[in-house]
Amino acid sequence: MRHEPSSGYEDATLNYRVAWTIMDSGGQRDERIFTSRDQGWDFYQDMQKSRHAYKVTWEHIPAQ
Repeated sequence: MRHEPSSGYEDATLNYRVAWTIMDSGGQRDERIFTSRDQGWDFYQDMQKSRHAYKVTWEHIPAQ
């Protein structure tokens, strides 16, 4: 179930950052930034299920 659904309107002032810690990397963090809420949210959910990542976060950030 999608907890943060898109209304079909993309806010041009926001980007969406998914960040995670890579397993077996000594705590190295990685991130990916999305302009589409739906694409970012789907990626976030996939990363939460990944066995190669932990401490996955989802953030709204100002567009760059």
